Amino acid sequence: MTLDDTIICTGYSRLPDGMTAKNLYGVMGVGFEVDPKTDCILNASSTFVTNMCTDFIKSIFTGHDLKEGIEGPIERFERRYFGLGKKAIVAAMRDAYNQYSIYKSMNVPV
Repeated sequence: MTLDDTIICTGYSRLPDGMTAKNLYGVMGVGFEVDPKTDCILNASSTFVTNMCTDFIKSIFTGHDLKEGIEGPIERFERRYFGLGKKAIVAAMRDAYNQYSIYKSMNVPV
């Protein structure tokens, strides 16, 4: 597999007032780089301001098989993240997963 074989699925949601990310980006964004042949997340990113929080998202989602859905990693995130915007961040994660589901339903040859 090469990088040309992967796809990017992103999700967005509105952030609450008081978060630095809202001042910078206006929304929370979460992105997954996925191998569509295996449904495995190879990389993940977010519009968190700190690298530590982006690395946290990456550690939870990288290696996850999307055939198993998205609730497992979201539950791990919710158990471990205590900060503003938790609901908005989870909504962005679900949106990114929904975008992947749309891609898979299009029957695009891999």
